[in-house]
Amino acid sequence: MKNNYATTIVEIISLAIAGGVLGTISGHFIESFLIVLATFLGITLWHRNRFYNWLSNEQIPEPLETSDLWADIFKRIILERSATAQKTESISRELVDLKNAVSNLPLGVVITDANWTLITLNRTAEQLLDLSQSNDRGASLFSLIRSPSLKQYAESQDYQEPIVIDNIQDTGVSIEFCFTRDNGNTRIILIRDVTKFKKTNEMRSDFIANVSHELKTPLTVVNGYLETLIDHQLVTGATLKAIENAAAQGRRMENIIQDLLTLSQLETSTIEEGQSFDLNKIVDDAIAQARQLAISLDKNNTKIIAQIEYPIELHGNPDEIFSLVSNLLSNAIRYTADNSSVLVTAHLKNQTVTLRIEDDGPGIAERHLHRLTERFYRVDESHSSSTGGTGLGLSIANHIMSRHNGELRIDSKHGKGTVVECYFPKSSR
Repeated sequence: MKNNYATTIVEIISLAIAGGVLGTISGHFIESFLIVLATFLGITLWHRNRFYNWLSNEQIPEPLETSDLWADIFKRIILERSATAQKTESISRELVDLKNAVSNLPLGVVITDANWTLITLNRTAEQLLDLSQSNDRGASLFSLIRSPSLKQYAESQDYQEPIVIDNIQDTGVSIEFCFTRDNGNTRIILIRDVTKFKKTNEMRSDFIANVSHELKTPLTVVNGYLETLIDHQLVTGATLKAIENAAAQGRRMENIIQDLLTLSQLETSTIEEGQSFDLNKIVDDAIAQARQLAISLDKNNTKIIAQIEYPIELHGNPDEIFSLVSNLLSNAIRYTADNSSVLVTAHLKNQTVTLRIEDDGPGIAERHLHRLTERFYRVDESHSSSTGGTGLGLSIANHIMSRHNGELRIDSKHGKGTVVECYFPKSSR
């Protein structure tokens, strides 16, 4: 490539020499220099026009015969055009590959602009939502999918958990929508058919509920006979010890069945309109029950302290909230040693009520925290018999919080106790 500064200097020197030679011949130096400059300007304008016409041509013509500097400019532009064309072709190929990959995804992909106007969607999304790329592009997403709950979810900007819409577009299909956060220009929505998963969960819940219900009656009869043998001292010695152990396990199984029925009822029933109630009274009643549990577990020195300085009113199902607090306190009592302390506090801040239950027990390793609300999950299986718990308390508590549009958070460190916080939003007040 040419050096533009060197070329410019050579051109200036050439113009000066030409003007000097012409002035020497004619004897008029000023007029000669003006003629040379005017000629150079005319040539430059002619080159500029040819250059503009050349740029306007979509196809690259043969290189123009011109001065070294202009020829160098043309050459540079030709190289840049060639590199740009190669990059454009590469990007086009990648875009085609990406469209083909997205089109063949088993997940539906919907892309809208910031105003929820449909830009594109893949074949899976077309099938699931009964839409057409060619006919529906440019329309509002919520005019194509008429679902108030979906629109409310989208406008809430809270996409931590996906939303499931049943009977979408009157097809009888349940669709899960997973929204990505707004990046300013486009929104990406992933969708999938969860009809089979939902039916499987319903079948599982129905099975557990039916089996638990069928087991409850014969188990009650068996426990009744065992207690009769013990209460009337109809057996003695080793037989009495065996009967007492059997009765203890029978009561434990009865508690598990009752918790399974409670969990099944929470999963399958719809929450009623609810009523206003005093959280303080719920906490007091749950603490009284927890103290009786502590006595039955020979933890007479365990302290349960409540610090709620002012009345707090909630709206919802008071029986479910009592079950929530009772289960959380039961866990705190069962999994802490005697002489431990359990602190119950509640406060209102930013229209949110926070119920906090804190113990100074052995704590839980971080790797277990995300699984604590799973059914029957235990941090230490060896403690399952000694604590007398069913492994369903936190699962029940989590479902109750979901039914009240709240959130359950568990924070714990091994050897430093456990904190459980229940967040009730404004809608629960």
